[in-house]
Amino acid sequence: MTLGLVLSGGAAYGITNAGVLHVLELEGIRPDCIAGSSMGAIVGALYAFTGTTEIFDDLCASLTLRNAARLSDAPLSGGLHGGLLRQNLEAILGATLGDARIGDCRIPFLCVAAQLTKPIDWTGILRRPDFTEEILRNATLHVFPPKTRLMDALLATSAIPVLFSPMEIDGVQYVDLVHFGSIPARTLREHLHPDIVIGTDTNPRYLALEKVLPKPWKEFLSRGYEELEKSRAACDLLITPVMPAAVFRFDKATAFMDAGEKAAKERMGEIRALLH
Repeated sequence: MTLGLVLSGGAAYGITNAGVLHVLELEGIRPDCIAGSSMGAIVGALYAFTGTTEIFDDLCASLTLRNAARLSDAPLSGGLHGGLLRQNLEAILGATLGDARIGDCRIPFLCVAAQLTKPIDWTGILRRPDFTEEILRNATLHVFPPKTRLMDALLATSAIPVLFSPMEIDGVQYVDLVHFGSIPARTLREHLHPDIVIGTDTNPRYLALEKVLPKPWKEFLSRGYEELEKSRAACDLLITPVMPAAVFRFDKATAFMDAGEKAAKERMGEIRALLH
């Protein structure tokens, strides 16, 4: 029986995935394949490539928003599509990943992102009734092939629209799928066919804010949540950590990792029952 592990995104929330992996490792449970999106892909790639969770303690202890990103060389070049910040992952993870390709991972690994056919005018989320449909036409799910440089794929999957500049690979731009692909369980089943899929849900919700958002923005979130629900349903078991801090508190990385450990331990009986 093969086990597939799906690690979801959610900025700093996604760091809880490191705690989930740590518990699985301590319990002697090693996934046969891993899929990830955004921060879940970063955590999953590090584990899939190195085969150990040892890197996470040092990484969490040193991580802050300041060293995770820097101001873009040309902030908002091309409007909101250009992004405010540039990611600093290369400086943080370069010594570990180097120029490794996805196919070099010890555990088969899938990384997803949104492939763009044209720049997105994100101001439309405030005023255009058809904004979500435009996004779905011009931002499509992409699974990076094994030949893709691992670091490039991670920069692409975690390029949160507006906040970060898109990542360009071979002349094509990519951004984070956000709620439309944050739990890539269906993608993992389609591509690698594991018998059992265990996933994490580390997605943020802004319930108070959603009440006052413009209608196009509400529609965008609603459609994204529909996709999330389909992805949750594709998991045989879903681990949902309780978050100890706000979504961009990267300085609380160790606390997020602890939350992931706690959530995984609470479901360990169910996990073992599934696998046996």
